[in-house]
Amino acid sequence: MRAEFHDRIDTLSALHVPWRALESRALEPNAYLSARFVLPALKWLPVTAPVWAVSVHDSAARGAELRGLGLFQPRAPRPLFPLPHAQVYTSPHSFLGGVLLDAQAAHPALQTMLEALCRRTHGLRLGHAPRAGATARVVHDVVAERGASWHEEEWLERACILRSADWACRWRQHVPATRLQGYERQWRKLAESGEVSWHYLRGDEVQDRTIDRFMELEHAGWKGEQGTSLRSDPRHAGFFHEMTRGFRDEGDLFFTELRLNGEVVASTCNLVSGCDGFAFKVCFDPLYAKRSPGILNELGFLKGLESPVDHFRFIDSGSVPGSFIEQLWPDRVQLHSGSIALGALTRAAAQTAKALSLLRRRLIGPPATAVPVALRERRPVQP
Repeated sequence: MRAEFHDRIDTLSALHVPWRALESRALEPNAYLSARFVLPALKWLPVTAPVWAVSVHDSAARGAELRGLGLFQPRAPRPLFPLPHAQVYTSPHSFLGGVLLDAQAAHPALQTMLEALCRRTHGLRLGHAPRAGATARVVHDVVAERGASWHEEEWLERACILRSADWACRWRQHVPATRLQGYERQWRKLAESGEVSWHYLRGDEVQDRTIDRFMELEHAGWKGEQGTSLRSDPRHAGFFHEMTRGFRDEGDLFFTELRLNGEVVASTCNLVSGCDGFAFKVCFDPLYAKRSPGILNELGFLKGLESPVDHFRFIDSGSVPGSFIEQLWPDRVQLHSGSIALGALTRAAAQTAKALSLLRRRLIGPPATAVPVALRERRPVQP
């Protein structure tokens, strides 16, 4: 295999078709690594440091198939990694990090990618990637073979849905009966104002007005008040419009809506990659906040999956620990962040830094963990 550097991100547009093909063969689906997400993000959203990419291909004799792709940014030394290094690029709206690897060639693709990175940087930081997934196992194996080292820095649990034969039974056991009864009372109280209905829209069913209505509703709530809604910044609005239409055109965008007399009072925007779903954004009408429309919409989705309205292997909530979604979604996935030391000098420096950090923890306690901006903005829907 061979690796190519892409210092001019606009050249990545030429990889759109093989990039999409790689996504369909990915070892682990990740909508936030899709060309349909990354290219609009790089076009519209501000970046804190230059972004460059490494693509991994078969040799020309074998057709030069794209086997791996990673996007990176330079990062200055820090206490846990005291040499300049690279970090995986994540946009302000990304809730998972990582690199794309072909399921049929993940090991050599990552090996080639790390060899290329060795020529440019001392290490690589991965943020909020699945801790026990297939990619994590490949990373562990390749790092061990290279004599490099992995330094885990933090990990967290996130609510998710793992579909299985006992799915309906599992989520209903997870939500206490008294809580479900309370939500049913909220539905009845909301229904006193008119007809309440729940809707699942995917692909062509998602119209331009569906997307615009979502943005209007989000802007009407607390995000609009604080200036963090999509409509508050033309750059974020432009990204959302282009990104959602890209996923919709290939049938990989779905919305859930709770409607009162035909008007949307709660909505969620969600992405699909492979057989997995990714909850992206939520909003609700603040006029009906006392009736918990956001939670009622989520319950509609859980009940809809029993029908089923769609077939997913896994659905990532994109939420932070302590989010309201943990009260509803029964499963958990562990995510971790850490660094790969690529050379002997870097490995020794990282190990020394880790030892000093452990000593510090014993003496004065752990430092406060900073929550990424993208995750801080995933506030719970208020009852």
